[in-house]
Amino acid sequence: MRPVTVTQVNEYIAKKLRDDFNLRGLAVEGEISGLSKGGPHWYLTLKDQGSVIRCAIWGSNAHRIDMKLVENGKKVIVVGDISPYPKGGSYSFSITHVEAAGEGDLMAEFNRIKAKLEAEGLFDRKWKKPLPEFPLRVGVITSDTGAAVEDIKKIITAKNDLTDIIIFPTIVQGAFAPASICGNIELANRLSSSGLRIDTLIVGRGGGSPEDLAAFNDENVARAIFASEIPVISAVGHESDFSISDFVADVRAETPTAAADMAVMNTFELREQIDDMRLALIQSVRQKIETERMLLQSRTDLLYSNMKNKVSEARSSVERAMIVIRENDPRNIFAKGYAAVTDDTGHIVPDTSSITAGSEYNIRMRDGSFTARAIEVRKD
Repeated sequence: MRPVTVTQVNEYIAKKLRDDFNLRGLAVEGEISGLSKGGPHWYLTLKDQGSVIRCAIWGSNAHRIDMKLVENGKKVIVVGDISPYPKGGSYSFSITHVEAAGEGDLMAEFNRIKAKLEAEGLFDRKWKKPLPEFPLRVGVITSDTGAAVEDIKKIITAKNDLTDIIIFPTIVQGAFAPASICGNIELANRLSSSGLRIDTLIVGRGGGSPEDLAAFNDENVARAIFASEIPVISAVGHESDFSISDFVADVRAETPTAAADMAVMNTFELREQIDDMRLALIQSVRQKIETERMLLQSRTDLLYSNMKNKVSEARSSVERAMIVIRENDPRNIFAKGYAAVTDDTGHIVPDTSSITAGSEYNIRMRDGSFTARAIEVRKD
């Protein structure tokens, strides 16, 4: 038996596909998922309940297609050709025309649950709990093997060295995912109420197709998030992805990385702010002390000056009083040759009208006194 090469096999299959008339201008109905754009080209998966087929809308055809119809979850009818790729041993469906075929099953279920929960009031702002400003412990409900959990840990530890992280390994995709998510939300709340306080929960996963994210559109998951006593940040997929969890959670984050960033405060920046405030406070106190010291010194100088003036004025008054006292001291007057005359009762005789001839009077001089009798009284 003579073997053939892999290339020969793939080229043969590719030729068969190209030559098959039934695979040209083929109309296929399915639901769009995994839509993405690369340069001028669009890539998507068309699926039904049994299988999927990879598709492409090349840039040369995109301008002929109503791209408003090309949306994840949309059920469409597409027309195109099978395009083999021999080198990769694969094929895709090159779309040349798109028309609406009704709402996709996933989107229909999404809208049904959304309308139901919204009517019950589960999305109302009044139920939204604020995120704690200084969480000491953050719970993360996601896969413990995905990139999302590593991104969350990296962001939190890079900006906060005080908050602990508890990872709840969770199935986030497939039939068992809703029960796993609900169970871990309930577990986190039981732990928090029993003493291991958890301040914030991040519930989510990284990006993926609508089928990958379907667990976060589950009604039971939405009700578990709503019932959580711990504030919940929903972080599902990328910025353009919306899930039921986003609407019912207390806060929606565009990505798991954004959730980690909003969950904790930057303790390193906080320390810098505290240090800056401490230095500003010290400077303010020092400035206040210096201002008060200068004011006290000014008032002390003023008080000293006033006291000095008062003392000087008092000294001058005393000196003037001493002069008056000295000038009016009888002894000084007596030293000038003057004498004081008193009658027999001891009263001063002020003038000659008080002198009676023949009466005796006491004459007080500087160095003593003597008694004299008035012989004759004469007036000047």
